[in-house]
Parts: sequence; structure tokens; C-alpha cells
Amino acid sequence: MADEKNYPRMVLYFIQLVCFVLLLNAVDSQKWYSGNLELDYTEGVPEGTSMEIQLDVDKDSADGDLKINGFFSYLDWQSTRNDTTIPSDEFNEKSEFDVKPLSDIQEDLPLMIKIAISMSSVLIILSFFKVNYRSILGIVNSSLAFYILLTMVILAPIGYLGDFDFTSGMATEDKGESTVHQSFEGTPEIKIGENLELNYIFTVDGYDLGLVNTSQLETVIENEPSSDHPSYFKIEGKAGMQYSTFVTEYLWACMIIFFASPLFMSFREWTKVSKPLAL
Repeated sequence: MADEKNYPRMVLYFIQLVCFVLLLNAVDSQKWYSGNLELDYTEGVPEGTSMEIQLDVDKDSADGDLKINGFFSYLDWQSTRNDTTIPSDEFNEKSEFDVKPLSDIQEDLPLMIKIAISMSSVLIILSFFKVNYRSILGIVNSSLAFYILLTMVILAPIGYLGDFDFTSGMATEDKGESTVHQSFEGTPEIKIGENLELNYIFTVDGYDLGLVNTSQLETVIENEPSSDHPSYFKIEGKAGMQYSTFVTEYLWACMIIFFASPLFMSFREWTKVSKPLAL
């Protein structure tokens, strides 16, 4: 047993408990985030075609809308292409990185928060009875708080978008690869205000083998042609996530009550000088 009760710690654990209870209520009743994916075919046969996916995710659903502008140009491109593909080890080998489906995250997230609520309650009791080594459970609880944040901000969007193929119509997993000399460039963008926003602006270009004449196929595969080749394509896109206000609030809560406050209290306890005994 410890020598004295640590009331500041008890107050901190109680605040953490309240935070998790409020978070659970928000996760159960509010929208988690809105996602937006925009793709513009700026060069190539489907030039002028654009796609936009809008998505709203909450605990029970993921409602999305797909809009295609220049739909007839897109159909003309698909009807013009042939089925030319080449073998690709990248497509045949199973990825070692498994994306957790959004449906699983929607079930697991409330459960994780309930576990965190239980641990916070136990920490209050352990602090009241002055049980030693309770700080270990406190570290676990804070780690779980940050994992919950990671799940909401990163894993949930990846769970929905992880299987998307941004060059749909130009690559098939079963038959092989139908694009060559493909390049990808992207720039992340983070905005923290009332609502946390994560955006990724990217450009994809390459050569569509489905538009290459059979007599030129080997030449195009072995040597990258110029950008004026009929098979060249370029896509400019933006993938963005705008999170609900409660996610932003929880982000700051993690920084303050699950990281800065415990660290400050631990530092004070380590540097505290005991009062000298009276003679």
C-alpha cells in the first residue's frame, strides 16, 4: 500500500472516465466523419470525365453517393479499350498488410470505449485504496485512449477506402496489370479547427495497355513513350475526410488529459522532495 492517497490522480481518472462516457454517447449517436473522393481525368481518352464519391459514416451505416460527370465519355473509353493485360507479381502476391473492414471497426470501437470506461473506474478505486503499481494500468488506459483516436481518425476511413482502385477500369487483380510506367505523386494536408480535416491531393499517370495497338504492345511495355501517345492518361484527385466536432474535441482531450496531465503529475511525483523530519 502507498503511504497517502493521491487525490489529484483520482480527480484525473474521474475526468478520464467522464471523457470516455461522453465519447461513447457521441460515437453511438453522432456521425463519425464525412468522406469525399474526387477524380478528374485531365489527359487521355476519358479526358473531361470526373468522379466524385461522398460518404457519411456513423456507428451503424456508411452511406455513399457516386457521381460521374462526362458519363458518355467514360462509356466510350470503356468500349474502346481491349482486354490487354500483362502478368504482375504485385497483383498475384498476397499483401502482408490487411485492412480491417469498416464493419468490424463499427462493432469494435464502442466495445473499446466500454473497456476504457471500466479501466478508468478501476483506477479510481485503486487510487482510493492506495494500491501500488496502479500507474501501469493508467499507462494502458492512456494507450487505449490514443488507439481509440487512431481508430476513428485513420483506421475507420482506411477500412472503407482501402479496397478502392483509383484507376478503376485499368487494372484487374485476377488477370494482371493493364497499365505500365505508372507514377503516383501525393501531398497530405491537415487542418485542425472546429472540425478536423485530413486531405490528400494526388496525381496518377501512366499508359493504358487497353488502348495500345497490338503491334506496338511490346515497344510500349519496354520503353516509356511520350505523353502524347494515345494510351497516356493522367488523373488528378483529392481524397478528404472531415470529422465531426466530437472527434476534434476528443483529440484535444487525448493531448491534455491522457498525455500532458499524467506526464506532468508523474514529473511532479518524481521530483517531489520530502519534508525533513522534525527533531
